[in-house]
Amino acid sequence: MSRSERLSPDLVLPPPTASVAVHQADVVANTVGNLHIEKRMRDVLDGVVLDRDEIRRRPFVRDNEWSSVWGKAIDPETSRPVRRVLLIVAPGSYGSTTFAFQLLARHTDTATDLFKLDADWTTPRVGRLPLSERRAYQLDLKDPDRDRPSADFVSALEAHAKDLESRDSYLVVTVAEGLYDHGILLPESGVQVVRLRTPPPARQVVEAHLRAHNCPGLIPYLDVLDPARVSLDGLDAVESVRAADTVITAWQEHERTTRTTVPVTDPHAVSSDSELAERLADALSDWRDKLDNLFGETANVHAGRDSSLTFDDRCLLLALAVRQSSPLPDVARTARSLQDSISSADPGRTALGTGAQAAFAGRGLRRRVIDVGGSVDSHDAVTFDRPGYGKAVLAYVWDNYEVMRRPLLQWLVKDGGTSGVAEHAVDALSALILRHGSSEHLSLLGSIARGAKNDLLPAVMLRAVHDEHVGRRAWGTLYRWAGSQEYANSVVAICRRVLSDPETSASMAKMAMVRLRRVVHTSSAQDTQNTVLELFTELSAQPGGVTRLAEEVQAWQDAKASSRAGGLAFLSLMSAHHERLPLLLTDEEALDINVDRALRDLLGDMSTAPDVISRLTVWIAACASDESAYGELLARLVPVLQGQRMFKAAMGLMQALTDVRTATGDNAAADFYQHLVDKRVHPLITIEGTGAPA
Repeated sequence: MSRSERLSPDLVLPPPTASVAVHQADVVANTVGNLHIEKRMRDVLDGVVLDRDEIRRRPFVRDNEWSSVWGKAIDPETSRPVRRVLLIVAPGSYGSTTFAFQLLARHTDTATDLFKLDADWTTPRVGRLPLSERRAYQLDLKDPDRDRPSADFVSALEAHAKDLESRDSYLVVTVAEGLYDHGILLPESGVQVVRLRTPPPARQVVEAHLRAHNCPGLIPYLDVLDPARVSLDGLDAVESVRAADTVITAWQEHERTTRTTVPVTDPHAVSSDSELAERLADALSDWRDKLDNLFGETANVHAGRDSSLTFDDRCLLLALAVRQSSPLPDVARTARSLQDSISSADPGRTALGTGAQAAFAGRGLRRRVIDVGGSVDSHDAVTFDRPGYGKAVLAYVWDNYEVMRRPLLQWLVKDGGTSGVAEHAVDALSALILRHGSSEHLSLLGSIARGAKNDLLPAVMLRAVHDEHVGRRAWGTLYRWAGSQEYANSVVAICRRVLSDPETSASMAKMAMVRLRRVVHTSSAQDTQNTVLELFTELSAQPGGVTRLAEEVQAWQDAKASSRAGGLAFLSLMSAHHERLPLLLTDEEALDINVDRALRDLLGDMSTAPDVISRLTVWIAACASDESAYGELLARLVPVLQGQRMFKAAMGLMQALTDVRTATGDNAAADFYQHLVDKRVHPLITIEGTGAPA
């Protein structure tokens, strides 16, 4: 079956924009449509299939404003979206994506499949939007560098809406406010634009998420929180969800540390626990008033609890905020490391830090730990069981001391370890880097961590690409890094982590492969090429990995991608074996790869021929004991190796086969010699150790 015959029959394409001269029309009349479909299928955005029922079970809050917008988007008579294309414009973190998911899940036919598209482009293009039968697509446009919709894009959506209608499909696009600066579309347009100007009520969102996690018994605790310390008013949708998660985490920590059980599944059977209430207030408080005092003008003496902290103690507090609980020597070492990082980042200031004499004249380390909120037992083990406070400390320093950002990241990267990756460092770095969703902060981390001898950068970037609000910018940053030699190995390590993560979707895996392709195309360093080949070979052992590698080879053979990356992908697939024959020969049709052509191209290039020869040798040796399989392999390879262009490669392969014996006891090199070398030149060409005639 040909590639075009295997294409989805329900995919429809917009008409081509350029004229095509056709000769021998009778030959192509029945295939040109499929060729167009094939081209589009390989270039459109990928996505993730969504579970309609699972979406409907998610907590969802609609206040008056959201209900009004919802009503404008839905036809009351049909209970279907008014237009085939809906643009939802809203500030970031207001919950527009959730709005879109819920609208599609509740107001499209159950026979319609829901898809979330992952945009991987430099600018929005309608030509890359998929178009299939009975599909409802959702797309986020939130990256200011890559997602700004142009007037042409918005205009082209008009024609796309008609194509969607012909296939009974829908598209909902959420656009970050500030990216959409186009006017109101005409009423008869197939595209509708609505705006969300406020987030859903924070308290209702928190309660909905507590119920969804079967913790309604925690809701009454929200009523007894000190309003002077905790206020849910003004939180956006993302912050509200985080607040609900914080409440649940604080409850779990309370049960763990106190070894008590607090009933939370029944809101009517709640016994007030003052200690839990205090812990919830601690966790939900942003601590800004207290931190304003601690990080005010430095005091010379510590006369009371609200005294400002000295430079040394600020470093100590940050160390505790990151590590929470550790042995006292580790806390001291970490705090001193931060002091050194700050001092080295600002060598012109000699007043920072304290000398040995001044430090010895001041308070001891135990007293300092207690003053900043920790406790120390008789075995010098420090406990700082205040995760909410610790997160607030880190965020406060990050937001209020811009000059501290680089030394803070340097310190956390160093503290992450050299062998394994410390989870506390990954948590802290992720919280800071993702806090404002800035590409600048991702780039700053990359410039610091790219040379670290650990897996810290891949671990943080894995969280970044999965983040709903920062993911697009993280992928854009990775693409930029992939074009730079100094970041090449880091990009490979990050993509390895993405491709091995079970939560990675097919579309995300494709984006990782695109960045690996760019690394291979940009970097000429042999160690980088070898690392990518090693990664590709790991993928060849996975069913999903085989498909991704085959797509890379297809892109190479269609002249749409780098020959280097396609060649490495083919080499890695050569390492995969089936029951009798190599995988490439067994599933060649299913993989849609022209194996003979790829072998000729790689064997004809002396830079890649040795790698192919070594793998062909493994193929032949693996089949040598099976007379039937060996015969099939011989018949397949001989035509590939014939011709003047293949002479050196053929000689190299025969030399490599001198120690391989077939099932009949013959020398494999001599066997290939008989088939490849013309008898008239036997006296001139011999292979030592094969018994080949001279």
